[in-house]
Order: sequence, then structure tokens, then C-alpha cells
Amino acid sequence: MAIQTPRIGYAGIGAYVPERVLTNEHMTQIVDTSDDWIQRRTGIQTRHILAEGESILDMAVNAARIALEDAGVEAGELGDIRVGVNTWMRFPSLASQLQKELGADKASAADVSAGCAGFIYAVEEAYNKLLVEKLCYGRDLTALVVGVDGLSHIANWTDRNTCVLLGDGAGAVVLKSVEQGGILAIHTHADGRHGGLLYSDPVLSPQNNGSPKLFSHKQEGQRPYLHMDGRRVYAIACETMARDARTVIEKYNAVNGDTIGVDDIAYVYPHQANMRIIETVAKKLGLPLERVYHQGIRNYGNTSTASIPIGYADNRAHYGNGNPERLEIDVAFGAGFASGAILRRAI
Repeated sequence: MAIQTPRIGYAGIGAYVPERVLTNEHMTQIVDTSDDWIQRRTGIQTRHILAEGESILDMAVNAARIALEDAGVEAGELGDIRVGVNTWMRFPSLASQLQKELGADKASAADVSAGCAGFIYAVEEAYNKLLVEKLCYGRDLTALVVGVDGLSHIANWTDRNTCVLLGDGAGAVVLKSVEQGGILAIHTHADGRHGGLLYSDPVLSPQNNGSPKLFSHKQEGQRPYLHMDGRRVYAIACETMARDARTVIEKYNAVNGDTIGVDDIAYVYPHQANMRIIETVAKKLGLPLERVYHQGIRNYGNTSTASIPIGYADNRAHYGNGNPERLEIDVAFGAGFASGAILRRAI
């Protein structure tokens, strides 16, 4: 017997990328590489990079305001703000500073760090909060979920295996009770055993330099560069993303008594890591590439937590709104080998 739950889904979407563009030709002036080398291995042609004086917060604010306007929701109506981000690396949280900039005084606010899967984890947390508030307390809340990262902050611009991949950007959704569409199931998972395959350096190191008697405010800083064992990450990412897409379908079927399968999924939004991963995941799922969002990797590179919601906005800009009853899946994989998938009706 199906569990009767409130229908909660996306009421608005928005995205923002910086105006500054780094083409592959630009990359050849930074590191020993070529346009052909980059495109054959990654599918990337351009990526957007924060300009001097532009911040991760600026990107989040811009994407959030577009999503709020699209939903017809005022910031003061928000009850919760969740931000998937990996490159803020400070406190107060980015979500609380976004709350301040938007004037969302009634909202709770928290960051979520789950690698490139951070947007899916943030949607899960916001969805769960809205569900609990409705079922337990009879309150209808509206949430804002943002995925944003400035990977250019942690790029090692001498390492061509990683720096050519990375772009900056933000995407946002407004989550609330909806009359059509809606989220059907969410699945998340992590495997920290593989943490050494994809990571950034520590932001801080001990101030005493190994001696409890020596404390100083003159500590030398260290930029937290990104490190990745690309070959090993690729293999696990492909298997995990395909598995998570199937698992979220199985979770929905187990509760609702339905028998939908991958063939019933009209479209998939995978994290835009690189083109080879996207193509392999599509093949493992038995889906033609035209039913899988892949244009983002070419134009924006890997924008981490922002890549899936940027995809929403990118597709809407080109094709308009989809059929609200068709089934779609979002799926992502990132550092900590945190991964997840969302099964939902079309945006």
C-alpha cells in the first residue's frame, strides 16, 4: 500500500555562471596542453571562472534570486535554506550569509558538504525538513536549495589533469508543495574508504608546529589544492552512478508497488564530471545520449555541486518546460565517494 505523503517538488529554478570564460586556447597558455587533448579526454571546450572581486556568495545570491523570481516566492517566505558547497571553507556558513543577502529572516540555514553530490544531499535535507514540518506539525514550509562552488579557488594551475576540468557556477531550486510534478524518491550513499583518491589539502594545520609550548599567529598558510587519481575515480564513479540510478527506482517501487524501470525514465541529469563518465553511465543504464544531459560539460566544465541545477536551467533555456508527468533522474558522485540520486517528475 502506497504511503500518502505531501507532493513536494521544484517550484522554481535558477542558475548563474561568471562572465569570465576560459577557453581551451586560454588553457594552453596556462599549462602544457592542447584543445584536442582536452576535448578527447573530457569533452570540455569552455569553463566560466570567477573574476577578481567576484565571490562564491555572489554566485549563490544571483542563482537564488533567479529561482525565487521563477517560483514567484519572496525571500521572506522561505523557511529553510540549504547550500551544497565544498569551496566556502570558512564560517559563518555560506547558507547563513545567503540568508542575510536575500533578507530571508524566517529561514533556518545550513551548508552541506558532500563533494559533487552536495546538491542532491542538500535537496534531501530540505525535502525531509518540509516533509516533517508538514506531517508532524501541519506547517507548509518553502525551502531554497543552492548548489554552488568556486573550483578555481582550489585548482592547481600546473596540473593539466585537473585544472582543465574545473569551472565555477551556481544553480538553485525552490522546493515546496506542488500540484504537479514532485520528488518521488531520494537515495544517498557514501564510501569514505576511497577518500584518498579525490581530496583537497587541509585549510589549516596545527599552530604549535608539533610542540605544545610553541604557539604563534605567524603560521604559514597553505592553499588547499585539489588532488585526484582520475583513472581510479572514473571506474568507481561510473559503477556508482549507474547503481544509484537503479537503486532510487527500486526504493520507489518497493514503497509504491509500481514496477517502473530505467526504460521508463525520460531523461537523466548526471553530474557533469567529464564526457567519458557521462557516456559510460548512459551506456550502463542502456539509455541513448539524447536522453541524458551532457551539454553542460562542454560549455561549463565540472562545476561540482552546481552542475545538475545549471543543467535544469540550461535545458529550459533551450527547450522550455518539459511534460510535468514524465519521469527524470538526477544522479551525482563526488569526494568522500558520496553519491546519490533523485527520482522525480519533470521540472
